[in-house]
Amino acid sequence: MQRILTSLGFLAILLSAQAQVWEYRIAKEAQRVDSIEQIIYELQRIGIRVTGSAAYDSATQWVVNKYTQLGYAPVIDTFKYGTKNSYNVIIEKPGSQSDAWIIVGAHLDAVSISPGANDNGSGVAATLEIARILKNVDCKVGVRIINFGAEEQGLQGSNHYVSNTLSSTDNIQLMLNLDQLGGTLGQNNTRIKCERDEDDNPSMNNVLSSLKTDTLGRLINLYTTLIPVRSKAYGSDYMPFQNAGYVITGLYQESVDPNYHSANDKLENMDIAATTEVIKGAVASTLYFARINTSANVSQTSNLLSRLYPNPASNWVKIIGGDNEMNHVILTNALGQQVLSTEITSNEVIDIHNLTNGLYSVSIYNAHNSVLLQSRLIIAR
Repeated sequence: MQRILTSLGFLAILLSAQAQVWEYRIAKEAQRVDSIEQIIYELQRIGIRVTGSAAYDSATQWVVNKYTQLGYAPVIDTFKYGTKNSYNVIIEKPGSQSDAWIIVGAHLDAVSISPGANDNGSGVAATLEIARILKNVDCKVGVRIINFGAEEQGLQGSNHYVSNTLSSTDNIQLMLNLDQLGGTLGQNNTRIKCERDEDDNPSMNNVLSSLKTDTLGRLINLYTTLIPVRSKAYGSDYMPFQNAGYVITGLYQESVDPNYHSANDKLENMDIAATTEVIKGAVASTLYFARINTSANVSQTSNLLSRLYPNPASNWVKIIGGDNEMNHVILTNALGQQVLSTEITSNEVIDIHNLTNGLYSVSIYNAHNSVLLQSRLIIAR
């Protein structure tokens, strides 16, 4: 995918994140993300997944097998790129209370010289993890996952899908695009682009896209250690949806990748920890937009009542609510470095006077190592 890597931060998302309700079950499911390295390794070793090649055909069968093993019934949507066959692989998890759908897309192909680990093995790993986690989760809105073909040849697969496969009667609430999610080894991968529609042809879907993207940023803020930054959507599989009037958003790597579209786009050059964190955000966002059933049991309800006070904070902060048992509190700065680890009870003051101003991730665990709270803390003096 050809892109110019520019973005604007949006501090409003960071400051308004506290207004987004943290949901126990979304956090719990997002923490189940696993085996990212193994998935990308398996896909990479198939070979160069250029459209029309034997390796691309093998990769298509590989992803079909993966979904089948998870209990889905994949549909192969075949189309022509010149004289070559290419494919979109589609699976569905129907909603329990609605005929509406969200589409989660990630292209399967790569350019002719690239193993495509990051672009876009990372997105494929995300769709597989979303499918695995979603399989036994009750959501009110249906989720349709699509691995598009021939993205690198001008969005051929997604254009074909929107023009020929997607029914005009389908109630599509959102298209979430996942492309090049993996942080590059040695880069600062603490930020992730949240992409919105700024294209005026048509312009009727821009406002809703902006609102959905703001929500996406807040979800990234709540359920990952990453910092969301707003960016313009362009050059990937959400564009045919945008052009047809659908509401879109997406995630894309913010740091510059020197291995982009090269023979060095390999697993060994990726920051797997950062990639995993982005995929946690993709899982959380899918569950939120699909309106996961988040009804909590009694023990979970007490956890949801916990919150940080004050926030923003200056020299101290404490946990309000919850039980009075001993809890383990961990603070992590924007670089992913653990800066505080302490044992406290609810309403006990935590001394933060020696920490610098900025945004921190806060994780609180009980004696059984279960997550009580994942939140953000702003220190400002």
